[in-house]
Amino acid sequence: GTVMMRRNKQQCKTFYEGMLFKTNNDGDLIVTKYVSSQEVHIKFVETCFEDVVQMSCIKSGTVKDPLSRSVYGVGVVGEEATRINNRQIKERELWSSMLTRCYDDKFHSRFQAYVGCSVSDNFKYFPYFKEWCNQQIGFNIEGFELDKDILVKGNKIYSEDTCCFVPREINSLFVKRKKSRGNFALGVDYKKSVKKFRARCGNKYLGLFNTELEAFYAYKQAKETYIKEVANKWKDQIDPRVYNALMNYQVEITD
Repeated sequence: GTVMMRRNKQQCKTFYEGMLFKTNNDGDLIVTKYVSSQEVHIKFVETCFEDVVQMSCIKSGTVKDPLSRSVYGVGVVGEEATRINNRQIKERELWSSMLTRCYDDKFHSRFQAYVGCSVSDNFKYFPYFKEWCNQQIGFNIEGFELDKDILVKGNKIYSEDTCCFVPREINSLFVKRKKSRGNFALGVDYKKSVKKFRARCGNKYLGLFNTELEAFYAYKQAKETYIKEVANKWKDQIDPRVYNALMNYQVEITD
């Protein structure tokens, strides 16, 4: 019996080694060494990632390649643990939602402001993104959010140079609400009854003006003052880069 088992093993070794198998999601793998049905050494063709797996997993196509671009065809999960006690870790949640905003067509049909946004090569690799998060001021603080366009106005790329964590109060300072504001400049609407332009900053009424430009400048001054107030309120809890960006922030008529 033992001789037969050895012979079978040798036959399997000869048969399987060098053989190519397809996986369900992660491309082809090649068997590099066959020890037993429980110990098969494999290498993924595209990424060269190597692993030791069971023959049954190879045959069912369920072997996973952590280095494949498995998330929207761009994101690489890598070999980092992404769950603790069966719950997805914060970094992984942020990473997934960032990739969704940039690469999910269904998401774009609902939120068109994100069309044309992308993720830097470094940030496409989850272990890098995770490490970056853990070095940032404001990460993992309740109510803080990942932002990509405070440090660089109008920015469309999520990267380590453009992203930061800010409290929701700061993040919501820059919501443009283009849909609801109509065709007028930021902070301005038109009062037909008096044929004048009205300026408002949040819930604060700033007065009526003869021209849209005058109304906008009243809004600009009020908004920039308010942004500085909020910056100073959070000064000790935010990244100094964020504080400087807020103190120098310019509201423009093209916003």
